[in-house]
Amino acid sequence: MKILDFFRDIFKPGKTYKLNQQLMGETKLQLDIEDFAIQMAINMLAGLIAKCEFKTYVKGKGTKADEYYLWNVEPNVNQNSSQFIQQLVSKLLHDNEALVVEADGQLLVADSFNATGYALFPATFSDVTVEAFGDSFTFDKTFSMSDVLYFRLNNRNIRALLSNVMGGYNQLLSMAMGKYKRAGGRKGIAHVDKTLSGDKKYQKRIDDIFGKGFKKYFDSENAVIHLPNGITYDEITGEGSKKSTSEVNDIANITKEAFARVAQAFRIPPALLQGDIADISKLMDELLTVCIDPLVDLIQTEINRKRYGKAAFLAGTYLRIDTTCIKHIDIFDVAMVADKLISDSLYNVDELRQKLGDTPLNTWWSKRYVLTKNYEPVDGPADGGDTG
Repeated sequence: MKILDFFRDIFKPGKTYKLNQQLMGETKLQLDIEDFAIQMAINMLAGLIAKCEFKTYVKGKGTKADEYYLWNVEPNVNQNSSQFIQQLVSKLLHDNEALVVEADGQLLVADSFNATGYALFPATFSDVTVEAFGDSFTFDKTFSMSDVLYFRLNNRNIRALLSNVMGGYNQLLSMAMGKYKRAGGRKGIAHVDKTLSGDKKYQKRIDDIFGKGFKKYFDSENAVIHLPNGITYDEITGEGSKKSTSEVNDIANITKEAFARVAQAFRIPPALLQGDIADISKLMDELLTVCIDPLVDLIQTEINRKRYGKAAFLAGTYLRIDTTCIKHIDIFDVAMVADKLISDSLYNVDELRQKLGDTPLNTWWSKRYVLTKNYEPVDGPADGGDTG
């Protein structure tokens, strides 16, 4: 349903409706808080996954060829790899699904599409539209499931469920905001000596004073209001008219709780989304384990089954997303560990330099694997001699 049709169904043509601007402002603030928290979560995860290296292997050996360049440098003419991956992950997290199509050797994230599913046959995708720089292009073909990369996050849309949960926090936030406004509002008692019954002219004058007149008086920083004979107004002052920190804390706590619910929905440690940097190393480890790794596994599995296939994958030709690029590494903090990794033959010098973000030396000795002489096979020394 189009948005214009939606409003036509609610409002009758030819009739004037007055909108409550205060209510509209509060509703907008609630939606802004919800959307802000969700966008923060999505941008965080999309940015982190965009830092990962998409490594390609041919028969078990790491290679850098066309497929590597496609995923790590230039997937299409209008995007670099970081922009492309962020768009892909953002669509996946926001819409619960994402579609990538290939055209002329380029990978494109679809902005919209229609999916038709079948129980025993491949699903199809039609009306696939791609937008860029204010322009849009719709493919005039129907794609089969085997021709696209289709990512689906959950069986149920977590965003839709989250909106239902956030509705409760929006109501609490409205109550807290109302309490805050009332706590700092100006209050008084007005006395009207004349009886209003039957005098419509005087009634209208009174309505104007207590409507427009007092509203302008209360809204202005400095103001004077003229009261006719028979009307007196006494301002109520005291602690009851002052704002307290409790109202501010109520709003802050509800907003914090709303952020925590959004973080839980996306499996992000709440403290991390709220900007708490205490014990950030453990928080990042938790984020990688429960959030980033499952997302990455979902993406690389779909890539491997569609772009490589069963035979190639079993033969050691596949793509793997390296999430170790996410955490910052201080070379002085890992110096002792680096030595152990080399002496155990887990990495050679060039591989370790790449892990640390440095340039490989590409020499014969930096590509060699070495093993400390402290190790020997469990069935005897390396040279086969007598251990006695």
